[in-house]
Amino acid sequence: MKHLLIIFVLLTSFVKAQDTPSVQVISRTLQNKVLLRWAVDEPSAWKKANEYGFLIERSTISRNGEAVLPIEKKQLLSTPLKPKPLAEWEAIATNDQNAAVIAQALYGDSFTTTTPDNDLGAIYAVSDELDQRFTFSLLAAEQNYEAAKLAGWAFEDTSAVLGENYLYTISVAVPLEDTIKINNGSIYTSLDSFEELPKPIGFIGTYEDRRVILRWNFHLLQQLYTSYSIERSENNEIFEVLNGAPIFNTQEAKDGNSSSLSYTDSIPNNTTFYYRIKGKTAFGETGPVSETVSGKGMESLGFYPRISRKEIPTDSTAILYWEFDEKGNDLITGFEVRRSNSDKGVFETVKNNLTPTDRKTTINGLKRINYFTVVALGKNGVESESYTAMVQPVDSIPPTPPTGITAVMDTTGIIKLNWNKNSEEDLKGYRIFKSNNPDVEFTEITETTHIGELFTDTIPIKNLNKKLYFKLKAEDYRYNRSSFSEILVVDKPDITPPSAPVLTKYIVTNEGVELNWIPSSSSDIASHVIFRKDNSNPANLWEQIAENTNITDSIYNDASIPSAGSYSYTMIAKDKVGLESEPTAVLPIVWNGKEITEDAIKFSGIVDRELRFINLSWKIKSSDVVEYRLYRGIKENDLKLYKTVNGDAKGYNDVALEINTTYWYGLQPILAGGKTTLIKVINLKY
Repeated sequence: MKHLLIIFVLLTSFVKAQDTPSVQVISRTLQNKVLLRWAVDEPSAWKKANEYGFLIERSTISRNGEAVLPIEKKQLLSTPLKPKPLAEWEAIATNDQNAAVIAQALYGDSFTTTTPDNDLGAIYAVSDELDQRFTFSLLAAEQNYEAAKLAGWAFEDTSAVLGENYLYTISVAVPLEDTIKINNGSIYTSLDSFEELPKPIGFIGTYEDRRVILRWNFHLLQQLYTSYSIERSENNEIFEVLNGAPIFNTQEAKDGNSSSLSYTDSIPNNTTFYYRIKGKTAFGETGPVSETVSGKGMESLGFYPRISRKEIPTDSTAILYWEFDEKGNDLITGFEVRRSNSDKGVFETVKNNLTPTDRKTTINGLKRINYFTVVALGKNGVESESYTAMVQPVDSIPPTPPTGITAVMDTTGIIKLNWNKNSEEDLKGYRIFKSNNPDVEFTEITETTHIGELFTDTIPIKNLNKKLYFKLKAEDYRYNRSSFSEILVVDKPDITPPSAPVLTKYIVTNEGVELNWIPSSSSDIASHVIFRKDNSNPANLWEQIAENTNITDSIYNDASIPSAGSYSYTMIAKDKVGLESEPTAVLPIVWNGKEITEDAIKFSGIVDRELRFINLSWKIKSSDVVEYRLYRGIKENDLKLYKTVNGDAKGYNDVALEINTTYWYGLQPILAGGKTTLIKVINLKY
């Protein structure tokens, strides 16, 4: 007889308890249309929704990767979608029990059920008739998509277009005079998201005495498949469906970790049977078949070993004693002892070739924790296994010290310690110790054994200590502690700016300004930074002109002053993490510009009697000349201002000349700010 172990997750896609009734929506995209399914999640609201009907609004969010602004909204129904009249249900209800259930729930004068004495009782045992109509109609709609469309709980949008993304909103057409509140439901989808249905996952069969237990993972595909059917074959060619009712999960696992469905089929021993499963969606689609599993039922031994006693004569040796009915000796070839690190772990054989009459054996090479099982090996290939027994020798061996310790601390004082995981099988955790001085005793900061390889702590960072020191110990379940790890040194974040330097004096030179200062007294100084500001315009900003990383230097010559005028200087100190000191007091100075010496002025002339002019040319080692004043006379001490030319001029042709006359010329550069310089004199005979 077939036995159903786990069935039905009751409408997991729909029924989600909320304070306010809501429309729950799911969708499935095909290559040319979008399928929609919905349900109201509360019985009385469900009844109202069937009376008033549903409206569907489609919002086009994007088209070919570009946002649609404003969003295009379209009502897909001209009138609310309601259940079809009872007469239109006759044909489908006659041929399908699920459709008949929905029709009876919607239109029947009464609706009653009986509670079966099995797992289905959780579904049948609902409180009243309305709950029964609500529960069974939605359950039936999951199994018949066409019936769901007749009930007004499904819709196919055949006007959807590739490249467009839609938001579908399903609402109940509640009239204004009704005060019931039912939240809308919505779902985002697109034709571009179409995917073929996948095979069921993780399908396996465990063959036992006259039965097989089939299991598969429903959790990974529960958003696609709402139920499954099982098929069996004796020749791997012709398969027949086993389960008359679809299989789906009846309730959520209490621990939240269950991910498997199972089905038990009764079979004769020593005959090969083949199994496969198919998933079915809430939209009536059946997915591809799973991989096929096969095997034979084998007669069990009927006798099982039982570990009755264990002795631990040494730290590395155990003696196991077991019981086994002597009537089973002729049915087995002997025993094996298998070991694992945990009760549910993978067991490996550590002792074999034990005879059918053996009832004890010695195991060498014990580990810190050992789980043993004794296995009787049947002559027919069937095994029977004892319950596990834990053997843990007296453990006085501590774990190895933790390694690979690192730390990260932020400016708020939160520190995160990381280290490599110890490899001991019986490791319980770690103890963490801290000190402000590596040469004094460390204080434990873990009140209990710390589990894991990450530890977070908060450290006061405004005290005078610049460093913190950490050590760790590993601890096993016998509370054996390792020796200390290597000390980890952690630099506390620097949140204190350095002290400022002090500008002590300045010297104005022909080339610029020489600044002198006393360096910052802080120990973590990285550089001194010098700023200058042109005072000719109040809106001018400070300009960084130098950053000196030689923290012992105390002199800087500023030869980059662009022109004569009034300037201000200030300085800051910067530490190794980028914190800056307060600026020094502002130092104002006046620089009159560079003095131009006679040697810096190259002034010469060429007489051209044929063309009747004297060509004067000059070159000055200064970029601050704004104009040139040209003097002329027939005596050296009788020079008078003759011409004024722009500061970018390089020469002048004098044509106002008399033959056989000696001319004296003087050139005077005028600098920015109207500053005058010496006059360079030459004489030429024309």
